Amino acid sequence: MIDGKFLSCIVTAAGSGQRMKSKINKPYIEVGGRRILEITLDTITNIDLIDEIILVIRKDDSLLVEELLKKYDKNIRYVYGKNTRELSTFEGLKALDPSCDLVLTHDGVRPFASPELFLKTIASLRDNKAVITATKSKDTVKIVDENMYVDFTPNRDYVYNIQTPQAFDKKLIFSMYEKYLESEFKVTDDSQLFEFFDRDEGVKVVHGEYSNIKITTQEDIIFANAYLQRKKDV
Repeated sequence: MIDGKFLSCIVTAAGSGQRMKSKINKPYIEVGGRRILEITLDTITNIDLIDEIILVIRKDDSLLVEELLKKYDKNIRYVYGKNTRELSTFEGLKALDPSCDLVLTHDGVRPFASPELFLKTIASLRDNKAVITATKSKDTVKIVDENMYVDFTPNRDYVYNIQTPQAFDKKLIFSMYEKYLESEFKVTDDSQLFEFFDRDEGVKVVHGEYSNIKITTQEDIIFANAYLQRKKDV
């Protein structure tokens, strides 16, 4: 609860291991002796403000998930995802407790988001209906045309790399998804819905963490193992 409002967290974990050429789906690959999703849940389940967790998973991972969830006493349920992240998120939204007022969304394969980042994101919901986490781009970004020629260079001072967790007023994000499903737009993160359907509702950006990577490639696994080893050595 936050200020008497019921807070849910949707964790999307329906990704495959195709890009990693792994037989095990991404959330269940081990780094540092724990499954990626397990590390993520170890953080989220210890945040007392979160009243429920909805996992969105692949159906063929249900036995793995049921075994994993035995270690937690938090209110956690799972539903089956669809073939895109946004459709999977909507499945999670539909499964929320009817009492839900506020909702976090988080990628299950971002295991290094700190408790402090979650709490900072949640706190920002007191003054905003849409909150995202992001890090300032370290690289110069080029916008290219369809033939891979540079079109222009945006000012790096205003370029941020978007992460999760993200946080929303539940009724608002649900209505956005309903509009989205009737449209032909394509989105790559939940907050992008506001750019299409409600530009009057500002999306607040809070500073994320450079260590909060999304594990999608073998190189990310190498980083993850090194990161965990360094934390252990400190």
